[in-house]
This record gives sequence, C-alpha cells and structure tokens, in this order.
Amino acid sequence: MPRDSSRGIVAFNCENSCGHTNVGTTVRAMATTFEDAWQAASGVEGWLLPAQGKALFEAGRRLLPGTVAVEIGSHRGKSAILIASGLQGDSRLTAVDPFDDPRWGGGPESLEKFTANIEAAGVASRIDLFRGISSEASAQWDGTPVGLLWVDGAHDLESTLADFDGWLPYMAPGSEIYVHDAFSAIGTTKAIMQRFFWSSHVHYTGCERTLVKFQVRPTTFSERVVSALGVCSRLPFFARMLAIKLARRKGMKSLERKLMREDNEPLI
Repeated sequence: MPRDSSRGIVAFNCENSCGHTNVGTTVRAMATTFEDAWQAASGVEGWLLPAQGKALFEAGRRLLPGTVAVEIGSHRGKSAILIASGLQGDSRLTAVDPFDDPRWGGGPESLEKFTANIEAAGVASRIDLFRGISSEASAQWDGTPVGLLWVDGAHDLESTLADFDGWLPYMAPGSEIYVHDAFSAIGTTKAIMQRFFWSSHVHYTGCERTLVKFQVRPTTFSERVVSALGVCSRLPFFARMLAIKLARRKGMKSLERKLMREDNEPLI
C-alpha cells in the first residue's frame, strides 16, 4: 500500500518503512500465545485488563479467512499488539488513528511511540496504519471484508455512530464488533443502544467489563430478545460507572472509593 506521510495508509516494515531505527529497542519474536502477547503489550500505555487483552488476542486468532481486522483508535499500540499477535497466516490489521489530537494523547510523539511499540513487539509487518479519522478510513475503504472491528476511538455519540455506520457495510457475516468504554462513556453507550439494542443483524454476545462484544449475523425475534436482555444486563454497571464519575467530579473521594471495585475505574 502507498505511504502518505500526513494522512492515509502506511504499510509498516520494521527494517525500512518507518524511516528510523529505535536505538536500544529489543525486537521480540512474534507472540504465539496470549501470555507472550500480554508480556509484549503490558508495558505499553493504555487501559486494558488482562481479560480484555485476551479477548482481543482470541478475536484476532478467530478472524474469518479472507477478512481483515480494523482498529479504531490506536494510541500507543497496546491493543494493536494484542490483536496482531493473534492473527494467523497472512491476516492483517488496519489501525486507524489521526495521531494529531492532544486531547487523546496525539501528536507526532504518539505516532513515534506507536511505531516503536509495534516494532518492539514484532508485529509491525502485520499492521497497516490509516492516519486519519474513522469516517475518512471507511469512506476510502477498498471493500475488503472486515472480520473484526475494534472500536476505541472518540467516545462521543456522533463519533461512535460514525464508527458503526461507516464500517457495518463492510462487516462479513459472522464477523465480530468489540467496543471499548461501553457502559462507561455516555456517548458510546447511547450509540450502542441506538444501533444494537434491537438489531436485526447485530447480536450481543458478552463482555469483559467495559469491553462489549457483538457478532454480525441475521437474528430471529427470539435472538433479538436475548440480545436486548444482554445489553440491558449492563445497565447497573453503567449506573455505577456514572456514579463514580459524579463522585469524582464533586470531590467525594470516600464515596468514589466505596463505588470502585477495580483500580482505574471507570476506564477499564
């Protein structure tokens, strides 16, 4: 794929595509087990629990033949390492991130860290980077079927709906959609309720805390009921996440501590 130094797709090659050498960086052999992948990714900045990382690794491993994985929001490369480590054969991951918004840790240094981290993990050769926002990437997509969509970009309603609506036309039957900060971020949660609560083609399959899983396939009426009940089962968790945020905003530290069950809630 052609490389555009500002926007568009970059096909990585550890030896020469990135235009620099990471002095002092040890490049690992590509992980073959989740334990190895987590060892490679655990030191990378990001908000994922081991169970969430394992879900991403296993989703990469299950990727349907003839499809690609797409990641919306790459940050420093933690989730990209886990997904790419799980890929089999010649499967690939397209990572989508503009790397230009300081609000989300963006800027030139963020891209440099992303590149260095995926190189060090030994997965750079399996990753293509689209440097831009999700709607730009989906609008320019070449039609390759998508077997896994990992949504962890901007968490406002408009952006999340654009993620869903832009990529759903490319999702292969039986493919998976994983969404981070679901039932934690208000915008992400609203988007899930609007698009997937009573969907004829997207089915809720489970969660790992704020990582929620869906499968793309036609659903019967009874399956829609089961899916809707599964989505509703996350609402008490969502209420607790909102209460934590409110207590934090109001400076009510004692209440915040009582509500929290994990460190870094509600980010994980």
